[in-house]
Amino acid sequence: MKRFSAILLLALMAGCSSNSLEKQDAHSDGATMEVGTLANAASGAQVAVELEKRYRDTRDNCGAASKPAFLCSGLLVRGTEPSTQFDAWNPSPTSVANGGVSFTYLRSDYKVRRLAYTYDSGLIFYPILSTPSGKQLIEILCFFPVDGSSNARPNGGCGAHPRYPVASKSCEEQSPIIDTAAKWASKYRNDAATGNKFESMCSFNVRDSANSQAAGRFLEGMRAGRLVSPDAFNTPNDTKLKTWAQDIPGQLPIEAFFYTKPTGLAGAQFYQRRFRVLTGVTIPIINIPLPQTLEQSASFIFKATDQTQ
Repeated sequence: MKRFSAILLLALMAGCSSNSLEKQDAHSDGATMEVGTLANAASGAQVAVELEKRYRDTRDNCGAASKPAFLCSGLLVRGTEPSTQFDAWNPSPTSVANGGVSFTYLRSDYKVRRLAYTYDSGLIFYPILSTPSGKQLIEILCFFPVDGSSNARPNGGCGAHPRYPVASKSCEEQSPIIDTAAKWASKYRNDAATGNKFESMCSFNVRDSANSQAAGRFLEGMRAGRLVSPDAFNTPNDTKLKTWAQDIPGQLPIEAFFYTKPTGLAGAQFYQRRFRVLTGVTIPIINIPLPQTLEQSASFIFKATDQTQ
């Protein structure tokens, strides 16, 4: 950021307009920015750098067996769509009914090539250990290494699917118990051969009550996804968060709005405008092109021209 400040200072000394744009690198690994006004460009660029930093942070846990890696590393993203009928940050009727909201967990060692359905825009929550004061701490309930058809499941979307009431119980409730990546992958492959691998899938319980088992379960869940690659790359994981109340945008830990393709920019701008109308706060829009091969990584790009007024 020293380089950024120096460039702005030189521009002002040269009598350049404050609305002029200058493109420059903000991070050596792909987080870039376009400089506009000092306040907006600085904060937006900082968010892009922070997102990439967490994306590339591949730690096993956040310092203890009771602190899963998602508390401090990786990204919790939710794909949404713009609508005048509902706000993107409000839980859907399905989420209200089953008690869970679906997110996708992104990290450089757990890549996905797309979001759920055909979404190309959405929102990102702060990790719990970095959530600003005054924002709600939304509990993470469970982790499906690949989409687990969670909409039809009870218990926050983590429970047994009604079509497979025994086979799809939470992993720690399986008999024998599913507590390693290898066991989960074996069950997944068997289910794929004999039935519906999504509806009969078991989830890793990582909620607060899992305590000292939570970090290990999440780590095994990520390892399990890697064992069934490229399925976990082609079909996004399902990370269930506890459903929150409706119409509380200012209390939610929204760090950024994002889009993954050019077609998603209008949606991200819609969320940004709507959030500003309701709260008076401008949340930055970050462009996050997702990798299309396992050799690629996501990029994090802040552009002043993407932001709304």
